[in-house]
Amino acid sequence: MIKGKDIIVIGLQPWDIEIGSNCKNIAMEFAKNNRVLYINPPLTFHAIRKNRHNDKVIKRLKIIKGEISDIHQIEPKLWVFYPKIIIPSINWIRCDWLFDVLNQQNNKRFAKEINRAKTSLGFKDVILFNDNHIFLGLYMKNYIKPQFYIYYIRDNLINNPYWKKHGLKLEPRLIQKADLVISNST
Repeated sequence: MIKGKDIIVIGLQPWDIEIGSNCKNIAMEFAKNNRVLYINPPLTFHAIRKNRHNDKVIKRLKIIKGEISDIHQIEPKLWVFYPKIIIPSINWIRCDWLFDVLNQQNNKRFAKEINRAKTSLGFKDVILFNDNHIFLGLYMKNYIKPQFYIYYIRDNLINNPYWKKHGLKLEPRLIQKADLVISNST
């Protein structure tokens, strides 16, 4: 059992998702004995275009504008962070090297926001727990510089057409970067 650590959790599900979330449950479990910073995925231009009247998108846009706080304390040792960035959706790009360049830029911008929240809360020597975020988790070890990096393969995403295109190449690279890989599926 992990105790007395600072843990950053990244994943595919935002905190305000309507359905149950294994990632949220893990974060709450970690928060029983550790300080936890749960990072919502960044807003994308595609999400804004598709859901501009959605309350969650409107809330995130207000956070980006500074009208609402970007860090919310949920429990005594659990905070939820809304990154103040909008990133392009790039999975449609077929050219591998171009996708990789743009993905690295997205990772760098996302990590800059995470580091800002980490500093704001005084998190040090963090454990980074990545719940299946193949694309935005690929360069996090480089930019967050965690003490320990855990990659959790909760679902076999690369069998899904959306993830297969780039995930078949990227997930093995992500696995190599992780200090520990945990899986509950094959």
